[in-house]
Amino acid sequence: PPRCTGHPDAAAGWRCEHCEAPLCPACVELRRMGTVEYSVCTRCGGTASVLLRPRSGRALRSRLLEALRFPFSGPGLQRLVAVSGVLAVLHMLAVGVRILHVLPMTLALGVFWSAFFALVRGAARGDADPEGPGFTSLVQDNLVPGLRGLGVTVGVFLPALARAWHLLPPVSGFGVIVRLLYPLETLWVPDVRGDPLFWGLAGLGLLWLPWALLLAATSQSVLAALNPLRTLGCLRAVGLDAGLVTGVFVLLALVHGGLHWGAAGVVELELPFASGLIAQVLTCLMPFSAASLLGLVLYVHGDALGYLPARDFLEPTLGDTAPQRVPTALREFPGLPSPDSPEPGAAEAEATRVQQVAELGAAVAARDVAKALALYGVLHVLPRLELSPAHHLFIGQAAAVEGDFPLSVKALEAAADTAPDEPTAPRALVLLARVQGEKLGNAVRAEEIYRYILHRYPDTDAARFAHARLPPAA
Repeated sequence: PPRCTGHPDAAAGWRCEHCEAPLCPACVELRRMGTVEYSVCTRCGGTASVLLRPRSGRALRSRLLEALRFPFSGPGLQRLVAVSGVLAVLHMLAVGVRILHVLPMTLALGVFWSAFFALVRGAARGDADPEGPGFTSLVQDNLVPGLRGLGVTVGVFLPALARAWHLLPPVSGFGVIVRLLYPLETLWVPDVRGDPLFWGLAGLGLLWLPWALLLAATSQSVLAALNPLRTLGCLRAVGLDAGLVTGVFVLLALVHGGLHWGAAGVVELELPFASGLIAQVLTCLMPFSAASLLGLVLYVHGDALGYLPARDFLEPTLGDTAPQRVPTALREFPGLPSPDSPEPGAAEAEATRVQQVAELGAAVAARDVAKALALYGVLHVLPRLELSPAHHLFIGQAAAVEGDFPLSVKALEAAADTAPDEPTAPRALVLLARVQGEKLGNAVRAEEIYRYILHRYPDTDAARFAHARLPPAA
């Protein structure tokens, strides 16, 4: 990182927008106004903006241990036990006539892979407590992820499976179904486990598996995830970290194999429900760590992999380091009421409001994000029509960049509602849909907004963008 102008030995984490000096934590003062915090340069009083760097600037290995520990964290343990409980119940239902195993085992497959891919995407966003799959649709939230995960896993091991099938005695009819439902038991026969070619092909499949799953987690089709050229593209994009990730994944797979056999021993204890639950916890433990590992790859290298725009993969240069100067008293911009000031009269309040609206317009024109957000925090209680749609739109964009998504939603909704026939309205709705879908994870609300754009603003750039984001009609 650049060095501070006032303290050359210290790394700079901010830059003054007025004097353009790089600033270290000692040269930045944190000020508050209402619920808004902003940083200023102690040299000239100008707004200090945070310096950003690509996440890949911090080595993946330095984040690795934290990612692998996810299943042992509070949110991770809750997710692990919840998913394991569902899987245990479904496995309990898979009793009796073997042909009846298909339905609960299919549902269990969907639950597992839905949770796996949700963890990958949550870790890719940097969520400490990633959201689980919604399971609002049996097809989209269960069957599709299950088939995608199964297809990718079978695909990478297909050469090894073909070799094993060649070594096994021929069967027909129900015997084929039994082999498919219980692949591990089928493969663990002397003719297969003693074949070196089978193990060589299985090893190649294991090296391929993390990158195929990574592509599948980004909603790629099974065929796209199994495309060797895409895998090579991933390896080139990730660079030297690819070897580290592959090695750790293989190690997790080996530990998973040991835990799987341990889980089989727990099941033999035949403790009511407890045996099944503990067995599923042991079986899911390493896959959860692997999902967190793959999510970390997307979190660090997602820009190079084309997962999201490059701007979404920037982080503060100094991490969580805060300015050293934090005043105890609130600082206000001129024109904003002090918490200790007496309640103004009606005329004085009206004059203050008019002044604040004018100052908000000036802050927007000057692109002073900190001041504009602070003023909007005071003025957003006014009727929406008293503020310009452009002001609402600017605040919505700025709040989204700053990570204040609730404020962004409120401002963008106001920008669209106050002047629905202005060009700002469809722009605000597109941004609103993206915030809802990409930042807040509300895909249903985002789809509703995109469909409204198509209906209300046809033949516009916003409508064309919305059409590209909507799923194809059934």
